[in-house]
Amino acid sequence: MTTTRLTPEHHQKRIEKLSAKLEEEEKDTLLVFNAKNIFYLTGLSFIPTERPIVLIVHKGETYFFVPSLEIDHVEHQVPFVSEIFSYFEYPDVKHPMYCLADVLMNEIKIEPLKVASEAPGAPSYWGYKGPKLEESTGFKFHLLPDLIMDMRVIKEPKEIDLMRESSKWADRVHKYLQDFTEVGANEMDVSIRASTQGSHDMITELGDNYHPTGFSMFPASAVYRGQIGPNSYFPHALSRGLLFKKGDTLVTGASSDVYGVKSELERTMFMGEPSSRQKELFKAMMAAQDAALAAAGPDIDCAEVDKAARKAFKDHGVANLVRHHTGHALGMEGHERPFLDVGSEEVLKPGMIFSCEPGIYERGLGGFRHSDTFVVTNDGIEVLTKYPRDLELLIIS
Repeated sequence: MTTTRLTPEHHQKRIEKLSAKLEEEEKDTLLVFNAKNIFYLTGLSFIPTERPIVLIVHKGETYFFVPSLEIDHVEHQVPFVSEIFSYFEYPDVKHPMYCLADVLMNEIKIEPLKVASEAPGAPSYWGYKGPKLEESTGFKFHLLPDLIMDMRVIKEPKEIDLMRESSKWADRVHKYLQDFTEVGANEMDVSIRASTQGSHDMITELGDNYHPTGFSMFPASAVYRGQIGPNSYFPHALSRGLLFKKGDTLVTGASSDVYGVKSELERTMFMGEPSSRQKELFKAMMAAQDAALAAAGPDIDCAEVDKAARKAFKDHGVANLVRHHTGHALGMEGHERPFLDVGSEEVLKPGMIFSCEPGIYERGLGGFRHSDTFVVTNDGIEVLTKYPRDLELLIIS
């Protein structure tokens, strides 16, 4: 059966795992501010604003400290919550961080020497400004900024299933992007059409099995993001409403959101028969991605995957056109760690999910980059995105 969400029981097991890690640190309590980490642990999805939201994991129990407008969301989305504490508004007469101090000391009754936090205080988001935890409580908090991200690095089998489903819809919406692209069309019109049709397919075919966790109207999206013709020379270009012209090099991007997990699919395409130089650079890019994918596997250094791609570029005489590393981990965020980079000291382990996207960029001609999502398995890798990679299938006539 298609996996499109995680159950509250699954999230409870993550809380239990986190609590065990806290015991190893000789701590009873952890405060979590990061919205992605809160969702990862509890399944609560919300719109981050200036109003602080804090997940408090205390002796294996789950508590929330939220503005009043979020109480119903917690009750609805987190059935295993032990108790919800709230404040009315921010900044209000009494700042929320001082309300939080009252909760920690008088309601939950934390032990001053056994409390930790992933951050010194609430993030400066949408204009928020407030005291640090130590100022509002008078306690010294042990900071554990990497504890939850360390849990997120190795994906659970169910998370891999979510990424597999996300990759499926990335392939589908990208097909629409290619189908709708034609000379004279506007990149934004094509992206909107493709994302609309791909999202329609996704919610129609999944039906009640689809559980949105964000506030985007496009659960599946495919875009050009300004990577058209000479402008595709810029790896992180922004949409400019460009028109497609014959001879353009195109770089695409497609993904879908399945319970907060997002795949990455990118392709280099051409408006009409590519020139000899375009074919040459496309061939070099393909060789680098092939080399990187062949090098990847369990217990392989992340650095070795990047080195393999760079060697392929060097062998093709285009090392001077490389502008970034080979890839990065994926999950609930577009970029996670570790990174496929020569400077990385980390090792690929089963359950890690990465993008593989070595690219080269020639000024005046454009960018050449495929990106595929792969998961490390016990005996190799599995590429989850299946969209065609070969040149002949990526020429738009």
